[in-house]
Amino acid sequence: MRSAVALLAFAASAFAYQVSQPSNSSGWSTAGSNVVAWDMVSTDAANFTVLLVNQEVNPPTSQVLAALVDGSLGKTTVNPPSGGWKAGTGFQVNLVKDTNSLTSIYAQSGVFTIAAASTTQSLASTASSGTVLTVSGTTTKSSGSDLNPSASQTSTSPTKSNGASKTGAQAGLFAGLALLGAMLA
Repeated sequence: MRSAVALLAFAASAFAYQVSQPSNSSGWSTAGSNVVAWDMVSTDAANFTVLLVNQEVNPPTSQVLAALVDGSLGKTTVNPPSGGWKAGTGFQVNLVKDTNSLTSIYAQSGVFTIAAASTTQSLASTASSGTVLTVSGTTTKSSGSDLNPSASQTSTSPTKSNGASKTGAQAGLFAGLALLGAMLA
């Protein structure tokens, strides 16, 4: 009888909310927003609250990141909590019933790390996900196939340019600044 109950509990958990991101292999960064992704089935609750916990620190911490998240979305972006993200290990994301029921856990991510953002990041990533460039604390983000940093959205106000000849020079300048920043760090 006991094994039948355990088997039913396991089967029920296999068809409920499951957190796919963050995970043990793909954590978060202290730079900006981070993504929570999940899978659900039709019998899951329609919404939930996203709770960030760390049981490996003393005292253990927990912070609500988003309330009343629509479960049918499959993923959501969560903004940094007040005071920003704290770099470290031992973090987990819990999908809980609501802000009044933080111990009613629907799903829990694997343990992950929040990595400190470096002042210099990669100059380019895949064109489909956009390019993010950080030089001395200034973040530039461009969309899709736009690899011209001056024509992108940025926290400063650069002169916009669509000239192809300037793109190479700008990329060289940013590469030089990134190298300088890496050497100073």
